[in-house]
Amino acid sequence: MKAIIMAGGQGTRLRPLTCNIPKPMMPIMGKPVMQYAIELLKNSGITEIGITLQYLPDEVMNYFGDGKELGVNLRYFIEEAPLGTAGSVKSAESFLDDTFIVISGDALTDIDLSRAIAFHKQNNSITTLVLKEVPVPLEYGVVVTDKDGRITGFLEKPSWGEVFSDKVNTGIYIMEPEVFTYYEKNQKFDFSNDLFPILLNNKRDMFGYISEGYWCDIGNIEQYVNCHFDILKGIVKVNIKGEKYKDGIWVGENCEISPEASIVPPVYIGANTKIYSNAEIGPYSVLGRNNILSSGTTIKRSILFNNCYIGSNVEVRGSVICNKVQIESKAGVFEESAIGDETLIGERTVIKPGVRIWPNKIIESSTTVKSNIIWGGKFSKSLFGKNGISGEVNVDITSEVVSKLGSAHGSLLKSGAKVAISCSDNGAAQMFKYSLATGLLSMGIEVYDLKRMTTAMTRQAVVFFGVSGGIHVVIDKEDPQKVNILFFDSNGLDIDKVTERKIENSFIREDYRRIKTDAFKKIIHLSDCIEYYSRQILNRIDVSKVRDEKFKIVVGTRNPMLKGVIEKVLKEIGVSIKFYGEPKDIVGLSKTVIECGANMGAYISDEGEEGIFIDEKGNIIKDEVYEALKALVLLKTTKIKVLAAPVTASANVEEIAKMCGAKFVRTKTSQKNILDAYLKNEKQLNKRDIVNGYLMTLDALSILLLTLNLMASSNLALSTIMSRVPRYYAKKQEIVCPWNLKGKVMRNLIEESFSNSIDLIEGVKLNFDDAWALILPDSDEPLCRVYTESKDSEVVQNLSAFLAKRIESITGIIGTESEKQA
Repeated sequence: MKAIIMAGGQGTRLRPLTCNIPKPMMPIMGKPVMQYAIELLKNSGITEIGITLQYLPDEVMNYFGDGKELGVNLRYFIEEAPLGTAGSVKSAESFLDDTFIVISGDALTDIDLSRAIAFHKQNNSITTLVLKEVPVPLEYGVVVTDKDGRITGFLEKPSWGEVFSDKVNTGIYIMEPEVFTYYEKNQKFDFSNDLFPILLNNKRDMFGYISEGYWCDIGNIEQYVNCHFDILKGIVKVNIKGEKYKDGIWVGENCEISPEASIVPPVYIGANTKIYSNAEIGPYSVLGRNNILSSGTTIKRSILFNNCYIGSNVEVRGSVICNKVQIESKAGVFEESAIGDETLIGERTVIKPGVRIWPNKIIESSTTVKSNIIWGGKFSKSLFGKNGISGEVNVDITSEVVSKLGSAHGSLLKSGAKVAISCSDNGAAQMFKYSLATGLLSMGIEVYDLKRMTTAMTRQAVVFFGVSGGIHVVIDKEDPQKVNILFFDSNGLDIDKVTERKIENSFIREDYRRIKTDAFKKIIHLSDCIEYYSRQILNRIDVSKVRDEKFKIVVGTRNPMLKGVIEKVLKEIGVSIKFYGEPKDIVGLSKTVIECGANMGAYISDEGEEGIFIDEKGNIIKDEVYEALKALVLLKTTKIKVLAAPVTASANVEEIAKMCGAKFVRTKTSQKNILDAYLKNEKQLNKRDIVNGYLMTLDALSILLLTLNLMASSNLALSTIMSRVPRYYAKKQEIVCPWNLKGKVMRNLIEESFSNSIDLIEGVKLNFDDAWALILPDSDEPLCRVYTESKDSEVVQNLSAFLAKRIESITGIIGTESEKQA
């Protein structure tokens, strides 16, 4: 049997560690990580091994040669350009003439391959994926299997709403050469995204073998460090290079360790390393070859590569130090820092936690380094949350950080692209807006300054001016010390997860292009944006009909700028308006509508996106009922003949679509997915009309005007219109679910299959005769959101209680965070 090792990875998320070496050559306990894969194959009786290379191939070939020193025969297959996982293996097709195994060169594992091979042959599978159950599967390919292990579906790097299992793809495959007949040579082709779906569609048997051994993909610095710790703990069964000096201490050849030095296990010390008196090493420290550690130095929970010099009385805590780094006396390098090759850190310098320094830098003496050198940012987790990028003003989010965010975003766009920026009516927001402009301009981006607007206005302005995207800065009125920075695509919608990750990666690495002075663009200051917005929404209604009705309404909003726009627009169409002094007091607003004899009332949120309406009888229209009204006015007042709704939407919107003769489509919850569904299914309108129609549903003032327009054109009161909206009972729960159990919860709910049918559009939707329920893992918090709906309130209560108990029984945690009922 033969094997192929995929070793073309650049390891961009591991930078600065991988700036000068390919990812498979990353050292772990004195050996490149790929050597562990070769040893595992050899121990499984596989000695004919091919290796696919692309990034810095000479580094790999020079080290391993023909493989004879390791007792194997190696052949190399070099890609001129990245061809994807399957594409790279295809280049070795002539070598792989029988059943073969594919393994990654940048993962550490001790999985029993012989058992996986036996499983493959037993099931006559064309391809067997070696799977591993992991607590948090977001960064891996999730695989769904039936009870016999037959694969039924998979998804690369899912969001929490797409986590249908906790079984992930390890990148270890056992394959038959027949797979090569499904794609061409020199074609960019991926196993998970391209080949496996083709095999499933052709109903070829693919199986998943659930392994019990250790497996860790060293995809980022944290995972890389943890691999070392797991070896030191004895969790991984691998051959450690060096002699076991005593329990928990391994020492290479020709080391000099002073008797006065303190070595606290577990520790690994590479060959030719010299440790002077009063130095303290460990616990959980790994030293490579040829390192010198001077007197009084302490190294704890850290990794040193090779040929480093550490001066006297240096402190290194929880850090990774690359090759040929020199740290002079009394310096300190602290938690989660990474220092690139051939960097000099001067005396008494302090490297603060989380800092990354790229290779070949000189840090002068007595410097305190608080942020990455060139490569910006101190964030270790995702920058983006539910409301864009959020943080405390001048603490988490500073003008320097925001400028780098502008550069990170701009670096993803072509030089000369146009980006609109805006902010809420606040001085801090304005400061951050111009910090964004600085970063964007440095990337050769032309900046359109929309000045002060709401989120809803900015979305529409992005489309109106035809720019590549927009960024809006908001200071939270509930918490004036908190800022939210929202990023929009060219359609005025929240950027998708892929773009968020690209911005985060660019921000962390600061791999920005540099431009010459003749490529710099200007800031174009636009002064009539609110007027353009007002004209746009007024052009969507029959002004004369609305004016003839002489409507009277009561409005509540806290935003003075938005209040001025509402007053101007409503006066222009002859609507009498009264502003309610306590905007968030919805009950009081309802009473005022009745007392004033108004036709309706409306609360509009600070940023103009959320709304709560009141009919003339004081009935409150919010949540699912408000969403139903939005669907109704969209279909009744525009030419759109499709209604796209997220999986979380009430069944009443589907009935409204039928009432209006529109096609109904369910989709994922992101704005991009919803718009894509409209664009795919609405054949009669052009893209701009469809985009503007959807943006209208994200703007409460637009919905208010269209509701007045519907009332005028139908000559019906709002309560009469709403009486035609089907009534459903709904409940929403937030149930505590640790990150490491979300995949298990979703897998159990799918496998139990106690509903009539299951939809896996996003989350797990269980369909029953008289109800439905959706279980959706939250992407930002350790909880699952459970939505239930039925025309029978008792059914909703019983189903909600049953699912809560079921999830709690899986997690072992009792307690519901919160409940919301409609």
